[in-house]
Amino acid sequence: MTTLPYIFILAGGRGERLYPLSDGNRPKPFLKLFSGKSLLELTLERVRTLTPPERLFIVTTEDLRESVSQTLPDFDAKHILGEPMARNTAAALALICGFMQRRDPHAPTLVLPADHLIQAEEHFRAALTYACDVTQTRRQIVTLGIAPTSPSPEYGYIACGECLEHHAEGDLWQGAGFTEKPTVATAEAYLKTGRFLWNAGIFVWQAEVLAQHFAELAPTWLPLVRDPETAPTLYPTLPPIAFDRAVMERCRAFAVLSCDIGWDDVGSFHALERHLTPDTFGNRATQQTTFHAAEQCTVLNAHTDHRVILVGTHDLFVTHTPETTVICSRESLPRLHKHLTQPPQP
Repeated sequence: MTTLPYIFILAGGRGERLYPLSDGNRPKPFLKLFSGKSLLELTLERVRTLTPPERLFIVTTEDLRESVSQTLPDFDAKHILGEPMARNTAAALALICGFMQRRDPHAPTLVLPADHLIQAEEHFRAALTYACDVTQTRRQIVTLGIAPTSPSPEYGYIACGECLEHHAEGDLWQGAGFTEKPTVATAEAYLKTGRFLWNAGIFVWQAEVLAQHFAELAPTWLPLVRDPETAPTLYPTLPPIAFDRAVMERCRAFAVLSCDIGWDDVGSFHALERHLTPDTFGNRATQQTTFHAAEQCTVLNAHTDHRVILVGTHDLFVTHTPETTVICSRESLPRLHKHLTQPPQP
């Protein structure tokens, strides 16, 4: 790696599709779903060997700053950057860009979500190292793309143009466009071309280059880039738009690294299920669960001191938190979020 990167972990996501597991009091990055550790803890462990502590930061909203400190008691509190309020990732990256413009505008800057799952961690770190080198040599934004395994409408897609380089960490492509969560039919058409990748939401750039993109493509956020100290005044005026939509959908000069890193954004209950090992009867559970004569049931239990017992059941999906328990049939799972966010019928 030419220069050690600055790394910013975005830990402000609420994970609304995982309600009631994730809510305003217990956002998705703080859920302990795997290995008894929160997604934020796992993300930090995954990248902390890539750069010294003084180049590692966590970005969250002010109301979650204390939650970050409690989750990571050994992390330097001065390296927790607080946004005045949640305004999606366009504002977050503009704030980071402004911060880096003052600190080190030429250094590779890596931004990644705190609430994703990466299973091939060594390969992931090697891919990030290569991406940091690319962003310096080509002076382009570099993003990581994942080869799609299904025409999922849950993910954004990246169109690939010319192959720029074959590398041990994956093929490097010239980016040809971003599309946010298409229909199933459109996703099927994408897969047939062999030229589309899932968007992992991981970006590497230099602040001086990204600042130019904000100036040309998304000037609404440019005042924040120029003076991040005005964030308390500017944030309430900014639209809550993703960086992908504000900048990347308009960007025509970026690179995409196609890599196989065992990625999943675990953004839905079905996604969580995929990473739980079933018993011989197809039952899955996170913790503190007992099954008797049960088949094809899943229990997501966020309460470490509470046991869930299922007897003589099949095709059930149970979500339990200290505040809420949801029980539904498996066939109703795709509509669960809609039901939970609408007023109950009398």
